[in-house]
Amino acid sequence: MSASTRSRGRSLPSCVRLRSNAKNDVQVGPVGVYIYSSEICRLEDVGPVLGTSSVLADYVDAMANWEIACPDQAEALTVKIIPSTAPVLVIQYWTPFALTWQFGSRGFSQPEYRHHATMYQTGVVVARPRGPLGLICVRLRPEGAAFLLGERMQYFRDAPIGLDDLFGTSRVSLLEEMLAEARTSAERFACVERFLAASLRERRGNPVACRAAALLRQSPHLRVRPLAARLDVSERHLSRSFQAMFGMSPKQFARVARIESAWSARCQGTSWADIAYAARFTDQAHMINDFTEIVGVPPGQLVRPHYV
Repeated sequence: MSASTRSRGRSLPSCVRLRSNAKNDVQVGPVGVYIYSSEICRLEDVGPVLGTSSVLADYVDAMANWEIACPDQAEALTVKIIPSTAPVLVIQYWTPFALTWQFGSRGFSQPEYRHHATMYQTGVVVARPRGPLGLICVRLRPEGAAFLLGERMQYFRDAPIGLDDLFGTSRVSLLEEMLAEARTSAERFACVERFLAASLRERRGNPVACRAAALLRQSPHLRVRPLAARLDVSERHLSRSFQAMFGMSPKQFARVARIESAWSARCQGTSWADIAYAARFTDQAHMINDFTEIVGVPPGQLVRPHYV
């Protein structure tokens, strides 16, 4: 089996506990903040399980499996998801959770797709289980996502699109049944891997935009002019190609990639001051301002349990 997994608990990579008490267990994880309000068990005991795919390494960045069978334990969890350059696929095989998009004081409920694809670029998405939680989340590489989602990634920006419309209702329903019947996360990741491998398309995204996205994820500080020079195209051609595929400019994509990189460093326990220096922000205040403009709140407020 080609899909690999890592178990719950101490072996979970990139996760920092901020506080733990009788009321709230708060952790900074790869996609955002996990808040667990339960005296029944600890957050580290309920997931998620993380995995990778060797077969689909060019298309899939990472996979995660949340599974909490007890309704009371599941409903004690809140996940706050921050913007990312990575499109994500969400497949729910038990009770669907409720999604709310928030930007500062503004917010609204998201359409309730049981299975969907999206690419959030602004605000915070708050996910709350409403019963037993069974969920697979697949983070795609933006430069390879077109093979699965089509050439116009802009359609997925800040909007969930049902997987039934992308892959067909019968195929997605069968995948849901297989996930519900699987006994381990490794089995579920293998099911998803086979499903995605059979869904690859011959069409691919604009090669200039795809290469630019890959470079910006590696070096978010790159400006448009040197980026265009690296790709041996004009700035105008680069901007038009990128806008057509991702629905945003290379500069905006780079801003999100920079915040994503900073958050990843924070997950490993790096201080905000060191992160600002490594990410080439002018100073920590500059980084916090950028974070606030994209996420809607500063990082300190995001990790507060009451901001949900």
